Amino acid sequence: MIIRWWMAPVFGISACAIANGALIVAVMHVRPQKSEDRPYTASAHEDERAAEREAFASRGWHVAHMVEAAGCTLTLTCVGGAQPVGGVVNLFRPDDVAADRELVWTDLAKPLHIALPRPGAWSVRVALRDGTGTVLAHAVRLDRP
Repeated sequence: MIIRWWMAPVFGISACAIANGALIVAVMHVRPQKSEDRPYTASAHEDERAAEREAFASRGWHVAHMVEAAGCTLTLTCVGGAQPVGGVVNLFRPDDVAADRELVWTDLAKPLHIALPRPGAWSVRVALRDGTGTVLAHAVRLDRP
């Protein structure tokens, strides 16, 4: 077969149409779940959360996590002077807002065992307060089998 000059635009347009068709089919089958009612408004606090994460790391605090069959265990280690006085753990399930919950971590010296009722991705945010009342946060993404 001899390729003529007028076939080049036909091949180009056909390739673009096939690629766009594949993207449209993929978008129709894989839809993202709505995780925030107003994502733009929720993003307004991102600078504050970044400062909290930086302060958490600079204090020498570290939250280790271990995923188990039906949940996870969080362990806090503090290297340095200031010890946290209280903590809250927020659990967030990206595909099911009804599974979200907040737990109070009363005894920070002991590991916290958290039951994760469904397998899959979970976002965990640990917010601790130091003696001055400053909120320091650490976020981790877990994948329960």
